Amino acid sequence: MTKKNVMLMGIHGRIGEHLYLELKDSVNLFSFSSPNQDDVFEDITLIKKDLFILPEVEEALQDMNVVIFFEDPIMRLNRLTQGKFNDMYLLIADNIARASKNTGVEQIIYIADELSDGSILSVLGAYGTAVKKTATPIRRYGKNLTYKTKDYNSVRSVQRAQTPPGWTVENIAWYYFGWLDEIVYGLVNTEIKNNTVCIYVLDKPKPVLIFKYNEEISDEDIVIFEITGGSLKKGSTSKTQRFEFRKLPSGDEFIMALHDFEPALPWPVFKMTQAPIHSLVSRIYQVEMIINKDVPEHRPHNNK
Repeated sequence: MTKKNVMLMGIHGRIGEHLYLELKDSVNLFSFSSPNQDDVFEDITLIKKDLFILPEVEEALQDMNVVIFFEDPIMRLNRLTQGKFNDMYLLIADNIARASKNTGVEQIIYIADELSDGSILSVLGAYGTAVKKTATPIRRYGKNLTYKTKDYNSVRSVQRAQTPPGWTVENIAWYYFGWLDEIVYGLVNTEIKNNTVCIYVLDKPKPVLIFKYNEEISDEDIVIFEITGGSLKKGSTSKTQRFEFRKLPSGDEFIMALHDFEPALPWPVFKMTQAPIHSLVSRIYQVEMIINKDVPEHRPHNNK
């Protein structure tokens, strides 16, 4: 009898280790792994793909029959992370659910816990893959994703917010950059030309950040900008840095996320300045969308 291919979220947490020991003799086991994890386990294949990048999750789930979804520490290694744990968890669930549909995964098994609400289960089943929830929820303690570690190599920031009535995710994404130009007028200036957004501070001639809209990997539910330059971005980086806007399956919420950003500023300076400013601006923007009843245009023209 052919063994099924089963993907675990990780094997270095207590749940992953237990599942590994229980399943290693009866199925072909695979597990997501961070790039710096050593393969010290027998009878399992480590897949070094990023859970936050949908194309990489799709590559990981090729030929998988079952995905067992649960919390695992690999989600947050070596990053300064801003946001609520549940929002981060929800974004990963959305990637797993979309990738499962696109790769033909037969079933997702959701290991329920005491703290998560029904939103995780709803997202996992939103795209058509069969989902089974375990009967007994495991104990999980509350988490804050601002971790104190000396091994930062990038930044991840995730915020979930309400979608204004009638707005698409493309409305939300493009309006954000025009709003930046208006909310701190004279301090921050935004220039939009075709698919490129340049952000300037005061009267400096060079942009502090440059965003390039990636039309190839964006769709009606996900809008992705790549951070391609600017004085606040580290020049040589190991991964593509992204700013993402994503509609959640419920239709009335979206996620705004910064992924793999590597700042040019020294880490202590970044943590005291740019990081809290980004978090504050994101929260103010969420309020602005609620107040503004007018649906903005999909793709703004050059505003300079």
